[in-house]
Amino acid sequence: MDEILTEKIETFVHNWLSDSQVPGAALTIVDQNGIRYSNGFGARELKTNAPATDRTLFGIGSCTKSFTTLAIMQLVEAGQLSVEDPVSKYLPLADDYPGPPVTVRDLMTHSSGIPSDGMAVVLIQRYSGSDEGSTAPPLSSRLDFEAHVRGSAAARDDGDRFFYYNSGYTLLGEVIEAVTGQEYAAYIESEILEPLGMERSTFEKNAFESEDDRLTPYYKDDGTPTPASFPFDERMYAPGGLLSSVRDLSSYLQLQMSGGSFNGETLVNESSIAEMHDRHATRRVTLDGARQKYGYGWMIQDFLGDTLVGHGGSVGVSNAYVGFLEDAGIGIALLCNADANPHPMYVAPAILAIQQGDDETAVPQFALREKFAPLTRTYESYRGIMRAKVESNGGTLSLLLSSGGRTRELVLVPESLDIADGQFYTVTEHGDRVSATFEETPNGYDLFFERWRLHSTE
Repeated sequence: MDEILTEKIETFVHNWLSDSQVPGAALTIVDQNGIRYSNGFGARELKTNAPATDRTLFGIGSCTKSFTTLAIMQLVEAGQLSVEDPVSKYLPLADDYPGPPVTVRDLMTHSSGIPSDGMAVVLIQRYSGSDEGSTAPPLSSRLDFEAHVRGSAAARDDGDRFFYYNSGYTLLGEVIEAVTGQEYAAYIESEILEPLGMERSTFEKNAFESEDDRLTPYYKDDGTPTPASFPFDERMYAPGGLLSSVRDLSSYLQLQMSGGSFNGETLVNESSIAEMHDRHATRRVTLDGARQKYGYGWMIQDFLGDTLVGHGGSVGVSNAYVGFLEDAGIGIALLCNADANPHPMYVAPAILAIQQGDDETAVPQFALREKFAPLTRTYESYRGIMRAKVESNGGTLSLLLSSGGRTRELVLVPESLDIADGQFYTVTEHGDRVSATFEETPNGYDLFFERWRLHSTE
């Protein structure tokens, strides 16, 4: 990359780390021929001020899911299972699910109708030390896990509702073990990590701790990064247990962008990669109606006139994103050692936008931030009879009206992601849908709401 583009991206990353109070991160940008850019930012450990590098091991969280589905597709190609197989064929536990049989495909696409049971949340909190006082639910033994899964499965929905279901990926890991006779981690290491040269990537605590260049995990205690423990637990392996570096992940990205081959070695056929990247279920819909779909361990959406295939990950004390633009053939991995806001799954696409000559507002979260920033101020009507304070509140604005000792607090929802569109609305306690409009003036902004025209006082 040229110096100007490099400086833009590095400034963006440094600002993100500072604003998010995240100690350190690592970034790589690749194409099908190799690494275009790779570097570390900030500290992998604050106490010693040891720098993060592109070889620092971070937890990649749910980015692990595509490694699990890649393993499934290898077994499909080997004729050892089918994505349409009922999970109960391999795991008796699945016999207890209500309704029609849950298939391997259902679990890969979070389409089983089983709602989240919170297994990963509980384990992450316990291991990190952020919730040491919690004793419920019991999730310490295999028996505990099976009881937890059975209990949550009783609430299975009979429609096509998308439920992000980490325990389903734990079960997929167990399917891999049942079919291969190997432990899940051993299979992933021998059949995926080793052929890709991802020699330092690991699921194992001892292997991780033997490496000098590794993250110190941090959880946020009232916004302050506090050293924590990493959640090493076998039930977390298949849904989100891999630790890796952005340099190792550059090889994985090239494999995904090249149809299943890397350095002359084919791990799966191109048709299997295409099936993994296909749009099988709808994960979410943005304010402007764009749909993010879900494949086999991948999130897929239209972006920058291209198709963005990627996945975010979080284990509370480490965040991650791995993804690529299909047509442009540009991939990215972004890892950090604390919970970040914005998450790398929004920051990394913003970096791709900058890389492609656009800017970060191509990502809805950054568009809303830029849209809200000039509107968050105080307003008043003629002679201050009505006063208003507008503050940002996630994807909405909070409007506090005060007059004559009385106050009203309302939520303003944007009508669109368009930064220039000042149209918002709220729903009152009477059930009325009421418009709120912001207009820029030579002196700031005016807010039109109900009978009032309020002028910014700043």
